[in-house]
Amino acid sequence: MISPVPKPEPLFVVDRELLKRLMKRTKTGSEMTGRGLAEAAGLAHGTVGNILSGETEQVFASTAEAICHAIGVELLILFTPAFRLTTVRQKALTA
Repeated sequence: MISPVPKPEPLFVVDRELLKRLMKRTKTGSEMTGRGLAEAAGLAHGTVGNILSGETEQVFASTAEAICHAIGVELLILFTPAFRLTTVRQKALTA
């Protein structure tokens, strides 16, 4: 019997500048540092640092969800599904 191949976790593109603004006023009303966000989201501080610096532009859904939960916003406020961007770009090229 062949076991099903798990679907890869979706990728999301982060709005880095919006993330920085939201970190200045989180769901608690207080400012959050990169290390604080990493701790609250259960992520490595290097992961958050790479996102804030622009080195990392796309993250897995679980990372995006953890960040959103930590700062208190809905997923689609801060992140865009990568497949949506691909579809839009392909349509623009064929138009």
